[in-house]
Amino acid sequence: MRTPIAIAEGNVGNALFTTEHDQNISEIKRALTEAHSQILFLADLINDLATLSRAERGKLTFESEAINVHDLVTELTSNYLEQANAKGLKIHTKLHPHLELLHSSKLYVREVLQNFITNAIKYTEQGSVIIAAKPGDNGVIFEVSDTGIGISKSDQEQVFDKFFRSEDFRTRKNNGTGLGLYVTMKLARMLQADINLESELNHGSTFTIRIPNIG
Repeated sequence: MRTPIAIAEGNVGNALFTTEHDQNISEIKRALTEAHSQILFLADLINDLATLSRAERGKLTFESEAINVHDLVTELTSNYLEQANAKGLKIHTKLHPHLELLHSSKLYVREVLQNFITNAIKYTEQGSVIIAAKPGDNGVIFEVSDTGIGISKSDQEQVFDKFFRSEDFRTRKNNGTGLGLYVTMKLARMLQADINLESELNHGSTFTIRIPNIG
């Protein structure tokens, strides 16, 4: 946690120094952009650690409610549209016309899907991200697919491990806590859900989660 704080502090300091001297706007913008990036990374890390701590201490509570899957996926797509557009990516939905209400924890379902979508956008440089949902056996099957860098066979065996980060340089150039998918798996178990990963290096990934009705 010290590293992002130090980087953010250094860049804010550089921005302040620049404003007092040559007032180079482009340099100020670069420093503040990097500081902002590190602060967002730190926020993600704190959120992941907080959720992980509650999960491992058995403090997460489960409240089932009726979830309109169509509305949830549409809302998530809208929330990530700007982020996808900023990278020149298309983000689509693929919703089965006969989706029914899902009875589960809306909070945890949303967080799991958000983790998948965030990763899809982060590790895709061109192409698209697709968020799909269809009826499953007593529940709903969600899929988040991308045309990104993909995940090697060896990394697929570890991708849900705590603090795991691939050695692929394309992964390393993006900020990551190594906790997102580990927390996702913890939440999936609370949802009594199954996760499946299909991926090929340089040819994208598809994360599938089958969430049953509970309550």
